Amino acid sequence: MKLLFGIVFIGSSLAVACGGEARSTSTGSGSGGVAAGTGTDTGGSGSPTNGGGTGSSGGAAGTGTGIGGSGSPTNGGGSGSSGGASASGSGGGSGGVADAGNTSDGSVSNAAPGGCPAGAVICEDFERYSDGATDLSPNWQAYGYSGTVKVDSTKPHAGSRALHVTVQAGGHHYADIIKQTQDGTAVLPQVHYGRMMVWVTQVPGASHWSLNHAAGPPAGMKTVAAKYSEGGERGKLMAGYSVRQRPLAPDGSFLLRGGGMEATDGNPTADCSKVAQTETMPTKSWVCWQWKFDATKNETHLWVNKTEQTEVAVVGKGTACSTGGANTVWQGPTAFTKLIVGWEHYQDDAMMQEAWLDDLAIGPDPIDCP
Repeated sequence: MKLLFGIVFIGSSLAVACGGEARSTSTGSGSGGVAAGTGTDTGGSGSPTNGGGTGSSGGAAGTGTGIGGSGSPTNGGGSGSSGGASASGSGGGSGGVADAGNTSDGSVSNAAPGGCPAGAVICEDFERYSDGATDLSPNWQAYGYSGTVKVDSTKPHAGSRALHVTVQAGGHHYADIIKQTQDGTAVLPQVHYGRMMVWVTQVPGASHWSLNHAAGPPAGMKTVAAKYSEGGERGKLMAGYSVRQRPLAPDGSFLLRGGGMEATDGNPTADCSKVAQTETMPTKSWVCWQWKFDATKNETHLWVNKTEQTEVAVVGKGTACSTGGANTVWQGPTAFTKLIVGWEHYQDDAMMQEAWLDDLAIGPDPIDCP
């Protein structure tokens, strides 16, 4: 598969924030301590633009192909702004995606074709990196907390490489790639759809686990994170929501974290969920994992192999909160300033996990499975 990568900036005056999880080490949900882990991160924060440049149009000269700005995502629009030159010399803008917008019920039945569709703000197939690469900067920050992240050729979905993550057994262990800003600039639209291909070796019988998160500050709370996530718990699928203070470095910048907390971090003020009764995650096969996060309507939706998982669909609020009131509204952030993908698990019963992720794409319209 040919690599395409791009990101469109959505302006915001608020600072970046990310979410976290506080769960007990028993099999149920609850606020509890965090087992100490070994934390590593690779690469600087970098600019969330493609290649080596900055700005809101396509990538400047560097790795990857520049993607120009797009027109209206639902009406076709005019031609987009020109993309930057890439290492291969391609670039140029594209028009909007005609008739690929949201359906009335939020489904992905009218999704744009798989691969990297026009209008996508993030596309990553990991082909740009060398086999065994652990430093994915400046495009991503690699983060491990008793976990490791690398790109290799052991199990690609398409092409020759995929993201390969391994996480140790036990509570609060993570292996992620992260895209974030320190100045409050959004990395994702307020309403966005995501898709990635996922292979997981096994699913914990009780522990909470997650694959993707998007977070940002609530109104007037620039150092606090409101975070949506998709994953599972008690052997079933689960949608998650948390609100928490974000850890700060001595210089006031935000410390690198995944979706969960480290041993010295404070507990969230809200930690809520909606766990499925029957819907589960397939294992030991490639799974098309699609989601929709809508911060304007406080909604989250999940599809597995093109089928919506209605038992974890959230409109307004979930079904339980281990921290915060039972009727907590899943209030979205004012801007999604942080994206996290990888594998995380949170309770002590979690087994060692080995997983692969490939063909990630995110944009303002539904994106089909490749």
